[in-house]
Amino acid sequence: MGRRLGPIHYASAIIALLFGGSASSVVGQSANMQSPDHIYVNGTILTPQGQREAMAIKDGLIVAVGSNDDIKNVADVGTQVTDLGGKTVMPGLYDMHVHIYFAGRSMLSCRFPQGAKAPQIVAAVKACVAKAKPGEWILGGSWVGAAFKPGEQHKRLLDKVAPNNPVALDDESLHSIWVNSRALEIAGITKDTKDPPGGVIDRDSKGEPIGILREIASRDIEKFIPPVSVADQEAAIKAATDEMLSLGIVAFADASIRTESIEGWKSFASSGKLKQHARGCIVWGPNSGDSERLIPLRNRYAVGRFQLDCVKMFLDGVPLEGRTAAMLEPYAARDKAHAAQTHGNDKGMLLIETDKLNAAVAEFDRQGINVKFHAAGDAATRQAADAIAFARKANGAIGPRHDIAHNTFIDPVDVKRGQTTPFTWELSPYIWWPTPITSVDIAEAVGPERMKRLWPMKDVLESGANVVIGSDWPVVPSANPWVAIETLISRQVPGATGEPINAGQRISRQQALDVLTRNGAAHMGRLDRGGTLEAGKVADFIVIDRNPLTAPLGEI
Repeated sequence: MGRRLGPIHYASAIIALLFGGSASSVVGQSANMQSPDHIYVNGTILTPQGQREAMAIKDGLIVAVGSNDDIKNVADVGTQVTDLGGKTVMPGLYDMHVHIYFAGRSMLSCRFPQGAKAPQIVAAVKACVAKAKPGEWILGGSWVGAAFKPGEQHKRLLDKVAPNNPVALDDESLHSIWVNSRALEIAGITKDTKDPPGGVIDRDSKGEPIGILREIASRDIEKFIPPVSVADQEAAIKAATDEMLSLGIVAFADASIRTESIEGWKSFASSGKLKQHARGCIVWGPNSGDSERLIPLRNRYAVGRFQLDCVKMFLDGVPLEGRTAAMLEPYAARDKAHAAQTHGNDKGMLLIETDKLNAAVAEFDRQGINVKFHAAGDAATRQAADAIAFARKANGAIGPRHDIAHNTFIDPVDVKRGQTTPFTWELSPYIWWPTPITSVDIAEAVGPERMKRLWPMKDVLESGANVVIGSDWPVVPSANPWVAIETLISRQVPGATGEPINAGQRISRQQALDVLTRNGAAHMGRLDRGGTLEAGKVADFIVIDRNPLTAPLGEI
């Protein structure tokens, strides 16, 4: 995580990212246009009307798109000219689900490769302890449950290398943590501690906590971790947003704004250092800690390019080895090796009671606050859609465009509800190529039949609803949007090799680009300013070395 590779290896070789506020262009030119500040010629400009050769910019706005001759004719001696040399220009990309602060902190914390085996994790923790002060917390991640042998993942592994330093390591989903005995001691978690509502404490055959806490139970550890200074909050936010900027991402939604990072966000955004357009979603609900208090204060913290008009609700967990995502039908039977890992949640768990959820969504909807739902299982997806329908009935047709996030599984009867209710579907294509998350954890949890319904991208697009994507970084090792674009098209491992996952849900190249540009801008209420390259829109665009509409699929 946070690894920066060379651009040719890491994306579609982004070579430039130019900002004016958003992305846009229409063939022709804006009325009463003065001489442009800058023109770009000899390129492939991707517009809604097709491919053009050149584009003109004035005061950060796109003023004309057309042929080389058309654009050169509007320039004067003071106009800067850039010869693109055949490179491609397209709108900047939108990532509608990231965790910026946590991603930045992960780049600066005790790290090991996602999917690392136990000895590699222990070695990394040992090295971090050697650099830490006595008693200092060791924080990091991200471990994958499928990488451990049955019974191997235990607090005693961490105790050997960190007997005096509390350790808390996030899993790949950010829904579970693995801690040592010192951390359990600080939190007062013992054999007699009961599982909190909506949470699970993994235990051995004698009922003793083994150091793994899931969902709400992880909050009982996190509240004891010392607060981070505003300067360090800013450093984390800067590290993450710079990384996303390097990948061509001009706008994003942060899906978990909490009190622990809000002052850093305010300071960073008010200083003018935030280059992207950002939406923040304040966490509400049983695992929000004290973050709910920020909701009535949201406009105090909404500064610069940072809009704070969204609330995040976690409706369930994740369909991994912990089986906490809420499903309509029971999970697959466990094999003998993992039979002991049962928590009585054969269908997962819904974290918020339906009546409480409906009332809250209706009230936020009435106030014009967007709601982003975490819903991984098909039961949670249905609960979210029902809550939005409840709000529409209570408040009428006019209201914010809420979105249901992840949608690892959607029951077929609910697919069309994004268009009829309506709301935005947000899927996570960065996760679905064969990583341990998909090919092992999810597959073992739900069984082969339900894997045929995994991330139904084509279905939700064809339903007529707005569909966007979110990386969920740092749940995935990188926010690289080009992984999403290619795997949306191929449903295969990056490089377009190997067996596809749910090949019937492949979409076209143009659809994939639209999902990451135009659709994202529409969802953020920015389509008048961004998402396409047209005259009158703001000049948020990227220049890349090849055309993603024609490049070999495995090279996207």
